[in-house]
Amino acid sequence: MLQQTRVEAVCEPFERFLTQYPSPSAFAEASDDEVLVAWRGLGYYRRARLLRDGARRVVEAHGGTVPSSLEDLRDLPGIGPYTLGAVASIAFGHPEPAVDGNVERVVSRHRGFEEPIGTGPARRQIRQVIEGWMSADRAGDFNQALMELGAVVCTPTSPNCEACPIAAPCVARRTDRTGQLPVKKAPKKAIVVTSRAIVVVRGERALGYRVPDDQPNAGQIELPGPGILVDCDPDDLRAAIRSRFDAVVAAGQEVASIQHAITHHRITLHCHAATVQRKGQLDWFSLAAETPWTTPSRKVFGRVDKSGRLEA
Repeated sequence: MLQQTRVEAVCEPFERFLTQYPSPSAFAEASDDEVLVAWRGLGYYRRARLLRDGARRVVEAHGGTVPSSLEDLRDLPGIGPYTLGAVASIAFGHPEPAVDGNVERVVSRHRGFEEPIGTGPARRQIRQVIEGWMSADRAGDFNQALMELGAVVCTPTSPNCEACPIAAPCVARRTDRTGQLPVKKAPKKAIVVTSRAIVVVRGERALGYRVPDDQPNAGQIELPGPGILVDCDPDDLRAAIRSRFDAVVAAGQEVASIQHAITHHRITLHCHAATVQRKGQLDWFSLAAETPWTTPSRKVFGRVDKSGRLEA
């Protein structure tokens, strides 16, 4: 959960998740929809389904007990280098580096590395340094201490070098370059998208579709439109829905507009009330909390009152 998600955003979902799925066996039985709802608010939903697939492998291949060997852990779906290092070292004592953004910052500053973090050369350099520092004893404590050092002392801005236990040989401190290191890759330019969709509600159900696996928000339910990352003019909405879903609709007045961000996309989604002559590949989905509507769709439902929810 902590991959690409802030710690403060994880605490409540983590407790809720463990209550709902107290063991790999319980999690392995979860459907895609259940997993997506349980993961709500954490983003990057593909992680949730991969984690569930990993639980299924644990049940099928290891009797429901998470394996302790590096080879078996590495073979589990959803286990990348960081998760492998964290689980292997903290749970099982393997001297395996767990490199997150905090660790990258600490090592890059300490050694004066100028390769942009997140690149292959930087990852190899940082891993080599950590392997040299790490002993076979207390590997989990070491990894957690290094992550905590970056989180509370060697912070992105205004690092507290006076409190740092490894400040003496730190290149960034000695050369007064803590503000320049680590070097970061040039950020991708934000892509501005003006997208559109229709919102049609009948009672406690709304018209939608399940997002295909190769698209953002895969597996979730989304309001009908050309796609959340596709620019669309009002006059093109009807044709886009017919082409994509073989559905015939008449889009009316705009009833909601919301802002949303996915990776480096900055999206404005305009939603229109509509009447539907043929729903084609679209379907009716419950508005209940257990239905995995996308976050943009749920934002729209929160903005549209009963007067805007026009009947089909």
